[in-house]
Amino acid sequence: MLESLSPLERAVFVLNEAFGFSYREIAEALDRTEAACRQVGSRARAHVRARRPRYDAPPELRRRATDEFLAACAGGDLNRVLELLAPEVTAWTDGGGVVSAALRPVTGARNVARFLLGVLGRLGGGAAARPVLVNGQPGLLLTLDGVVDAVSVLEFVEAPDGGLRIAELRTVRNPAKLAHLTGAPGLTGAPGGA
Repeated sequence: MLESLSPLERAVFVLNEAFGFSYREIAEALDRTEAACRQVGSRARAHVRARRPRYDAPPELRRRATDEFLAACAGGDLNRVLELLAPEVTAWTDGGGVVSAALRPVTGARNVARFLLGVLGRLGGGAAARPVLVNGQPGLLLTLDGVVDAVSVLEFVEAPDGGLRIAELRTVRNPAKLAHLTGAPGLTGAPGGA
């Protein structure tokens, strides 16, 4: 996939995604503007995502992987969460500017695992999560004191050991986008239907 990128895209992508350099640092090293490096990085990520083979795992495998991920997160088991994430996993959050959410995508298994466990650790005892189907994809529904707080969609890739790893995690916390979910049969009526 990286060979399909231009040399500039490859440099920005690898420096940011693999080595964690900020766009400011990359801009200085490449004698470009920070804005230009952000744009190149965004384009490179889109190219890599578009070329990644999609894996449509059987529903029972997706359900098992979703349950394992939920259990590992609920138990705060960093090592198990890391095992269930693909190394190049990306997590997106959408708070709509109304509720807290990461302003940028979180990338890499260690960063995503720490981010997720950090967020879950701050929620307190009124939080509950369960597997659901979201537009036919495996996902998780998070409630706080019985009120829908977030919906996450999981995208899997096949791991070398034949298991599944989470490659993408997209979470919506924007209340305007979640308002219609209370009692929606496509989401809450299909608990664990992944």
